[in-house]
Amino acid sequence: MTVAARKYQAASIESASRGQILIALYDGCIRYCRGARAQIDAGDIAGKGKLLSKAIAILGELRSTLDHDVAPELCGRLDQLYVFFQEQLSRANFQMDPAPIDPVVRMLGDLRDAWSQAVTQVEGAAR
Repeated sequence: MTVAARKYQAASIESASRGQILIALYDGCIRYCRGARAQIDAGDIAGKGKLLSKAIAILGELRSTLDHDVAPELCGRLDQLYVFFQEQLSRANFQMDPAPIDPVVRMLGDLRDAWSQAVTQVEGAAR
């Protein structure tokens, strides 16, 4: 990535709302999972490990930002899902098996779409 591209990316993140950052995290996690699946299919052990490590780190970040005081039931369920996703991705990593990645990508996509709708409604109402 060029210096200009890094500066643009940093500026985009700094000016993004919390909701937009959440959606970007989901997008990144899905992208890394899909890339890891392709690396497994290609037999690239190192590439698979690098991408799955990034996806697992994003899930850790999502877990760490849950505010259980505001919405304990929702946060509890999301935390359980994120742990399940991390376990599935770790399994795919250790077993060099793409099968556990597919349901993670599918469920992350569903969550991403739901959050995107919520963010759109909240940010639209705030204008």
